[in-house]
Amino acid sequence: VAIEKECGRILAQRAIRQTMDTIKAVGGHATYHAVDVRDADAFGAVVDSIYERHEHVDGVIHGAGIIEDKLLQHKTSESFSRVYETKVLGAQTLISRLRDDVGFVAFFSSVSGAFGNRGQTDYAAANDALDKLALSLNESLPGRIFSINWGPWGGAGMISPELETEYNRRGIDLIDLDEGVAAFLDELS
Repeated sequence: VAIEKECGRILAQRAIRQTMDTIKAVGGHATYHAVDVRDADAFGAVVDSIYERHEHVDGVIHGAGIIEDKLLQHKTSESFSRVYETKVLGAQTLISRLRDDVGFVAFFSSVSGAFGNRGQTDYAAANDALDKLALSLNESLPGRIFSINWGPWGGAGMISPELETEYNRRGIDLIDLDEGVAAFLDELS
């Protein structure tokens, strides 16, 4: 378990570096902040610091999430809270700190919030909460606020090799990276 955790950390750092390098290669500028989005003060301070540097925020993509799949009878309340709060508390902090000038807020939700998925009561509940939050906020805030119920992505996101195998066994196609990006940009426009 410790080896898998360390491998995951190393692979995540590698993915971050690759993303930052890609942004730089196409002429963009990015900064990376490591923060627990469940910590409203720490995450809120990051949002505030972005406003201090840039004076406004054009748009936000909230893609935070973790999965700790287990049947409900085997899930601890701490695990449930970690999974649920990562999506929901992070979204609530964003909404409380963003100003009226934000053009859009996109929540990356999951189809599991609408249809459920074995071992994902916490993840499904969190995604359902994001969907309802987006609907509610889109009526009361300027800018566009929406939630996309993604299926599993191939080559990115939260899918493990084991989960990819299970989806293949069940005949569920993974979202191609280029097609997923195009779908997001289409929804955004």
